[in-house]
Amino acid sequence: MNSTLLDVIVVGGGPAGATAATVLAREGKSVLVLEKEHFPRFHVGESLLPYNRGIFEEIGVWDEIQNEGFMVKKAAQFFMGDGEPHARLEFAKGAFTENPSAFQVERARFDEILLRNAERRGAKVKEGCRVMSHEISEERVTVRYQDDAGATHETQARFLLDATGMVSLTGAQEGIRHVREGHRKVAVFGHFKGVKMPEGEEAGDIHLVVRKDSWFWMIPLSAEKVSVGLVISREEFASLGKKPEGVFEALVQSTPELQRRMLLADLLGELHVITDYSFQLDRMVSPRLIRVGDAAGFMDPVFSSGVMLAMQTGLEGAQCAVAAINANKTLTDEMLAYQSRTREAMGRFWQFIENYYTLNFIDLFLQPNPMLKLTSAINAVLAGRPDLPWKVRWRLKVFFVLVWLQKWVPVVPRIRWTADSDAGGQKVSAT
Repeated sequence: MNSTLLDVIVVGGGPAGATAATVLAREGKSVLVLEKEHFPRFHVGESLLPYNRGIFEEIGVWDEIQNEGFMVKKAAQFFMGDGEPHARLEFAKGAFTENPSAFQVERARFDEILLRNAERRGAKVKEGCRVMSHEISEERVTVRYQDDAGATHETQARFLLDATGMVSLTGAQEGIRHVREGHRKVAVFGHFKGVKMPEGEEAGDIHLVVRKDSWFWMIPLSAEKVSVGLVISREEFASLGKKPEGVFEALVQSTPELQRRMLLADLLGELHVITDYSFQLDRMVSPRLIRVGDAAGFMDPVFSSGVMLAMQTGLEGAQCAVAAINANKTLTDEMLAYQSRTREAMGRFWQFIENYYTLNFIDLFLQPNPMLKLTSAINAVLAGRPDLPWKVRWRLKVFFVLVWLQKWVPVVPRIRWTADSDAGGQKVSAT
């Protein structure tokens, strides 16, 4: 047993954990990061948002990220299954979006940059260490973990930051992790070469292809490598009666836009599968415990919010831990305010995500109108802007009123699936 009482134990070395550890070490706190894998390692979620830049600058990695050679992401493009209609959301054209671009990153490289930065700043990192249990008392947190050799260790700290991603270790152990009903999805994804993607000005754009009850992402990681993923409802997945690889191939072949793009594509490595990944927690903070990143709740990945929210919560969660330790408190008003802010930020994205799966939303989203700068307000949210001024918020309210109205009156021409909806096609008609 290690008798030294640390300030903070961070469980998980991904973007949230690495960001938190960097901030804690910078503030002079003793911090131990326990990561179950060895970096670099494969991870999904390669598309960043423009407002990641402020956090990169805050933790001192902006120059390294900028010079790493990652693909520059200037826009997000959305297509129906047969290619039309099609919309390009360009960050630089958003009237309320200051940061004009982001990056598409191979997470194996990106995550290692963040974790090594935490080490350089003074955090102690132990990889290959799987946390077995945790206990929280009035005086301290006790964590037991097992290393690669099978040896069991115990360490103690004043605070615990859970950055275990979708596992949400502490949330699962406490029984407060709940799958978000209505969003039971299956994701099948991998890296490919030979995918047909745009060149020139649009070379780094993320592409999303919309089908009935499913959608695909296409994220260019380099001139040769593209991340391609399918998100599909559990009901449609089960109805196809195939293994994940078979479902992926069948939907590629039945979606004209994907079939065209993937004609000469070859899989690099293997396809990966995750299910029922959208969840929420009853609480994000409790005495001596702060949950950050995906461990605080995970959303549908359609708008690439994962890394941005992970790093933002890692930053704010660490700041809360520092303040609590300095004040010799176990639960503070700042921690509760962090929980409220995080729920509000996630709620903004959830409003888009839940509407994304309705045709009336797709109608307006894929046929944007510059009226009242509504598209610029959407741009600000989807760029990851953390503070939304009133001039953005009222425009979002108007947009979602129009989405609701579209169900009853065609504000824009209605997009309807063809009778052969399994083919991913559709026709556009005004009614």
